Amino acid sequence: MRRLAPRLLSLLALCACAPASAAAPRSGIAGRTVAAPTCPVERVPPQPGCAPRPISATVRVSAVGRRAPVVVVRSGSDGRFRVRLPAGAYVVRALRQGGSPFPRPPAPRRVRVRRGHFTALTLTYDTGIR
Repeated sequence: MRRLAPRLLSLLALCACAPASAAAPRSGIAGRTVAAPTCPVERVPPQPGCAPRPISATVRVSAVGRRAPVVVVRSGSDGRFRVRLPAGAYVVRALRQGGSPFPRPPAPRRVRVRRGHFTALTLTYDTGIR
């Protein structure tokens, strides 16, 4: 018993010092925020210079059935964002920009994240150009 006690204390100390959570998940959402349309009359195929343009926007991610956000992230000037999340179902909401009603954010999107994968997602804000 005397030999076991120091070993047991050492083991408990190691467990207490271990991180509380596991390593960051290797899954999540890799997305972009864009504004479109960018030209008054768009044709198929799109005219040069009429492609959706990236915008920096705030995106809120919540677990399905929960109101509180899991994470709130701002996309870069290139419109890209990346959020690490464990596997599960999430609701992604693109938030309104500043004081103008345009560009108008898209409706919330339901997204499934699979373990070990990043789900691709494009959120398109409506510019109001018709």
